[in-house]
Amino acid sequence: MQRELSARVKECVDLSAPGPHVFILVLQPENFSEEDRNKVKYILGMFSYEAIKYTIVLTIVRSARHVSESFTVRREDSFGLIIKECEMRHHMFDTIDRFDQNQVVKLFEKVDSMMERNGGHYLTYEKTEIMPGTSLHPGGKPLEGIEREDDLAEDGERQKKRREVLTETAVIEHALGVMVQVQNNLEEKFKQRDRSSATLIDYIRTSIQDLQKKPTQKTIFGVFGQTGCGKSSLLNAILGESELLPTGTLEACTSVIIQVEAKTEDNNYRATIDFISKEEWHKELKCLVDYLAEPNEERNEDICKMAADKIKALYGPKSSKSFKELISHTEIADLLRLGTKSFSHPEASALCKEIRPYVRHREVDFGKLYWPIVKAVKIEVPKQKELPENIVLVDLPGTGDYNQTRDEMWKQMLRDCTAVWIVSEINRAASEKAAWEILDRNMTDMVQGGECTSIAFICTKTDDLEARSYMRSEELTDEDLQVTDGNNSERKRKCIQHRNNMAKDRVEKKANEKYGTTPSVFTVSSREFLSEERLLEPKDTGIPALREELKSFHDRYTNKVATQYFSSAIGILHLIQAPREMNIDRSKLHRELTKKLEDELRSLRLNRSSLFCNLDKSLSVGVEKAAEKCVEITSEQVKVPPGKDGRGYHQTLSALCRNNGYFRSNDGETRDLNKALAAVMQNSINKEFNNLFPNKGKTGQSVQENINKFSICSININEGYSKPEAMTHILSFLKAKEAKLKEKAHEDIVKTKKDMYSSIEDTVREEMTPGYIKADEKIGTRSMTGKMKVLQEHVESLKYDMFNKGKDKMLDLFNKLMDRIESDFKETLKEAMAHALSESYSTFSMGKLGYPQILICSALHCYVQDPILIAMSCKFTF
Repeated sequence: MQRELSARVKECVDLSAPGPHVFILVLQPENFSEEDRNKVKYILGMFSYEAIKYTIVLTIVRSARHVSESFTVRREDSFGLIIKECEMRHHMFDTIDRFDQNQVVKLFEKVDSMMERNGGHYLTYEKTEIMPGTSLHPGGKPLEGIEREDDLAEDGERQKKRREVLTETAVIEHALGVMVQVQNNLEEKFKQRDRSSATLIDYIRTSIQDLQKKPTQKTIFGVFGQTGCGKSSLLNAILGESELLPTGTLEACTSVIIQVEAKTEDNNYRATIDFISKEEWHKELKCLVDYLAEPNEERNEDICKMAADKIKALYGPKSSKSFKELISHTEIADLLRLGTKSFSHPEASALCKEIRPYVRHREVDFGKLYWPIVKAVKIEVPKQKELPENIVLVDLPGTGDYNQTRDEMWKQMLRDCTAVWIVSEINRAASEKAAWEILDRNMTDMVQGGECTSIAFICTKTDDLEARSYMRSEELTDEDLQVTDGNNSERKRKCIQHRNNMAKDRVEKKANEKYGTTPSVFTVSSREFLSEERLLEPKDTGIPALREELKSFHDRYTNKVATQYFSSAIGILHLIQAPREMNIDRSKLHRELTKKLEDELRSLRLNRSSLFCNLDKSLSVGVEKAAEKCVEITSEQVKVPPGKDGRGYHQTLSALCRNNGYFRSNDGETRDLNKALAAVMQNSINKEFNNLFPNKGKTGQSVQENINKFSICSININEGYSKPEAMTHILSFLKAKEAKLKEKAHEDIVKTKKDMYSSIEDTVREEMTPGYIKADEKIGTRSMTGKMKVLQEHVESLKYDMFNKGKDKMLDLFNKLMDRIESDFKETLKEAMAHALSESYSTFSMGKLGYPQILICSALHCYVQDPILIAMSCKFTF
């Protein structure tokens, strides 16, 4: 036991590197004996004889009105003595006013004062005469004749290990342990109780088990850019790997989606390749073979090149076989049958080599490439890499894909992006048409139809510069750059910095002109960051700034998770404590809460009606505008583009019909008739939709803001109740339930608003499908004109019906969302009230079990952003 305790003490100090600044000792004065006091001193002595100088005593009281802090510290018993030995450093938390943040602030003021007296030093073994492995008698004297368990060499080895200061995750893990102990004690209590309390205990047990479920939400960063802009190198640099994602100027990018996240439990790098279905590939392959079989005078060279590249990639450069011969290819058939393929390697470079044929296109490898049948590639890197655990980096093609499955996955991934990075080379960041087109084409899908809250521009290859040439083009002199004539390295650094600043200004200005907002702009050199002989300082490569961007999103996410966790945990503990003092006030409180619930639900329905009317009006306007312009839009989308040869255009039109209104050529040209038809209606509702469903900030009219106003707990318990303290526990428990319901509603709102916005385009696609099928059946002489006519007539015949269906579908999704939220609030709070005010309270009591420890963890969570405090909550059960 002695050895184990010594080892655990040393581990605690090691994990709080560079050392704890304060010990927070959670004690209660009731029944605190001299033996208990000696136990406390003994355990503190295991850290160091100086530990008492770093200790503050914290007590949890039911009401400060009944317990005076000055009385507590003047006590002459064992409890008073331990406070005196801590030089009167004592603080009380009042559970009645637990939402009063001043209690936490005052605690940390005392911490700051103590640290000032200690000279700002933290506690380490090196500062003490007693080394790890020794122990103290309860009286504080060192035991002699006991050897140290770890020698200095081993201690030095430990110091080399990675030290972790207090984090949200660590605080939650500690709190989780406390709640598990609460559950275990609950199970023990249950064994000793009759069945009358079973329902309540089951409810508490289930609530505690729910806390143990880890959140699965991911923060997705979508990374867009054209071939050769340096996306893969950028992601490699962020991950600190020179070879993970395949790169190379001689290799063409494909339309495969690649996502990277930190997930593996060991040090291996893993990749999972997801393939499209056999049926889908056979359908697409049949179209590709048919394109290549068209007479030369009717062929579209872009489409035929795309078809030939896909077939050759899979089946080899001499794959002029029939459709039946191609689908019998054994290896490809096996991959399609498997559906997925996985790789795992201890080295990133080995994994890179394995996945290259699935994501890159090189003519020399024809017959050994599989990207045409790949839906997506998912890569997992070890957790210790430079990627926060909940962050997912997604390398996205600039547009969707000819294949319908890949195109749908691309659109869904786009809508799920929390942040988007637009990547382009620095020498044409402001002028490159493709980068801005990506943003223009996808803005509404990312914002109104998605959950994007941040768009940034990444200017790559900043080190790709010849200083003298750049100075001539910008008319700069050495004097302008403040460099001496012979200092070539400094000259290049100054030129890079000058161009970086110029690029940032130009991109910000253009974005402001186009969108009325100034985005973040990062200038990056992946090659310099990964180079062993750097010209630039790491911070000047831009990679550390991007890592900080990822970390800031991660920190916001973990802070939200921690806040939700502690709200729920404290709510459960309030429920457990409430039975101790329940009485006839129960019936009165139940009546008041029931009436309040009915009033709040009525208010929610009234607000819902107002929001529905506003959305309905905007949609009606949109229907009229869309119906008026739809035939004209269709004609524009299907006619031969200026400068194109009409003889080969019929293949483009055929491809559009076969792919339900969408076509993407090999060179990135995109035609999306469904999106174009839906855009008129969407543009009419964008303003109102933003008011209802903002991705960030408040509008005063949003669905979430109306839900956040909901509360049944605004009841004055200080009047008409004999035991207001007991009532406080009930209301605190219900407030925690409300907070959890509001967060659940938020998740539902985000998901549903994406479905709502896409419902118009989805309806257009569904209604247009018969027209696409009929148009595709037109073959032979003048078939192109026939296809155009069919599509125009189809749109004309159903325009009002089609757009009204889109309107009805969106409104139906809105109503179902609000129905779910109202029902969830009503049923969950009714159940919570029934348990909180249950008659079982007369025989059920567990006291303050776990409450002081969770309250400490919650306080640390509030303060966790300040790394100077390394607090350790020491709990003692006497």
